[in-house]
Amino acid sequence: MATSGSYSFAVTRDDIIRQAMLNIRRLDPDTSPLAQETNDCARVLNMMCKQWMGKSDFAPGLKVWTRKTGHLLLSPTTGVYTINSTANGWTNTLVQTTTTAGAAVGAGSVTVASTAGLSATMNVGIRLDSGAIFYTTILSVVGSVVNLVATITGASASGNPVFAYTAAAQAPLHVEAAVLRDNTNNDTPLKFLTVQSYAYLPNKADVTNIGDPTAVLYEAGINTGTLSTDVGAALDTTKQIVLTYLEPVQDFVNPLDTPYYPQEWYLALCWGLSEQICPMFGANWTQKMEGLKTTALTIARNKGAEVSSLFFQPGAED
Repeated sequence: MATSGSYSFAVTRDDIIRQAMLNIRRLDPDTSPLAQETNDCARVLNMMCKQWMGKSDFAPGLKVWTRKTGHLLLSPTTGVYTINSTANGWTNTLVQTTTTAGAAVGAGSVTVASTAGLSATMNVGIRLDSGAIFYTTILSVVGSVVNLVATITGASASGNPVFAYTAAAQAPLHVEAAVLRDNTNNDTPLKFLTVQSYAYLPNKADVTNIGDPTAVLYEAGINTGTLSTDVGAALDTTKQIVLTYLEPVQDFVNPLDTPYYPQEWYLALCWGLSEQICPMFGANWTQKMEGLKTTALTIARNKGAEVSSLFFQPGAED
């Protein structure tokens, strides 16, 4: 016997819906769901998947397939950063270089040491001599010259960092680790603050309290997160905060969309949806169905189970 040599089995949104309806015997094998039934089931499927994302699905797994690394550029005027898919200076894919010539106020371009990874329409942040990061978009790249959509609002000396990225990242659901990274890629771990310990910091809102952050508080909101540091503003904006975090799962929008879950979760998604739509179709949820759902979920949620070290330290924040 010959094996297939294939490892790419996948199901679509409508495959899951059809299987769920078959599971509860509300669809004949030789028929297809009505358009309204598909819409109703798709809505429930999205709600269920959103409940199961991050660490909120009663599973020991860390959802490693949604684990990302995010880069957050610092500010010399605040220690509180809004993080979402439209935020300046927050991305999964950061390209770094430096200027090789000074740029004056009003300059429409900068000359850089390397243009590798740079292209038109990318977001770009140029460190000014004031410490602020000037954000705009790349108009074009010609040789070693990066032409800008907007003109620079402050002087930038030769050797200043230039940061570029294609798009902002999603807001984290849960931050697992945070470090402060310098321009030589050396990392310093950052502590995690509790809401209470952050509230008790006396100078957190004082913009003259300038320094390198040593601790952070992350609060997840609705499509937007807030990362607060233990300083009023950053001292060295050549550095960046690097977060390891879990991002939201993607929506099911189209009939052929595949799940933002690995293959081990496909059966759990089918049986989970089966249970959720049972009342909607007036079907009976049997003990056998419950057993099949429980088995599928048990196997799926142990995918990538957490392996961690546990230690106790007096005076630690977390």
